[in-house]
Formats: sequence, structure tokens, C-alpha cells
Amino acid sequence: MKNYKVLFFTRTGNSKRIAEKLADKLSCQISEVTDNMNWNGILGFIKGGYYASRNKVVVIKTNPELVDYDELIVVSPLWAGKLAPDIKELLKTVQKDKVHLVVVSTGSNISDDPEYKSVALIINSKNNEDEVIDNLVKQLK
Repeated sequence: MKNYKVLFFTRTGNSKRIAEKLADKLSCQISEVTDNMNWNGILGFIKGGYYASRNKVVVIKTNPELVDYDELIVVSPLWAGKLAPDIKELLKTVQKDKVHLVVVSTGSNISDDPEYKSVALIINSKNNEDEVIDNLVKQLK
């Protein structure tokens, strides 16, 4: 079996919950990608949309050594139709053909270039979280 790592960024906790489910089902390590920004509240929401839509750069922090994996499962919220800035920065540092991207959205689709090993879209309005997680886990096992 491949050695997976789950990485996530979250503002509201949704991506963390999904990342924890994936890590549990795959029995693999999980780590949060963070930065020095304050994304809390309505101002954080507005700032997040602005940063994502303008491709603003943030300085990220990750704990795990990213060389000890076969593939990564990366969980990101969708902000203004784009991946969260933290995840965009993370994806600059890894081989995209080793990334299974899981995008969490309230209802829209990803507009970023899907050049990853796989892309799974969890849309809250479709209530498809468990179905998407189960399908991805089946694909990976």
C-alpha cells in the first residue's frame, strides 16, 4: 500500500473535518497548513476572497517532512472560485502528479487548473461529503 499524507487548510473547520475523516480511513498522517494571517470573521472571509481572486501570496508553515510520502491528499476550501492561498503556496512545493486534491465548496466548481492525480469536489449544497470521501478512499486502496 502507498504511503499517504493528508494536508489541509481550514478557516471554518470544514476542511479539517474532511481531512480527519480521510486520514482515519487511510490510516495515515495528517497535518495542517497554516500562515500568519487572520482569516477570522466576516473581514477574514472578505480578505480570503480577495487574496484568492488576486493570487496573493502568503507565507505558509507545514510540520511534516514532505519527502516521505508516495502521494498527498490535499484538502482545501474554495474561495472566490479558487483554492485557498495557503494551498496554492503548498502546491508550488510538491509534484502535482502525486496530489489528490479535495476541494470543499458551498456550491461552486473549482476554476484552478486541475493538473493533479485526481480532483474530488465536495459541495455542501449537494450533501455529498461522505460519498466523495468513500469514493476517493476506494480509489486509493
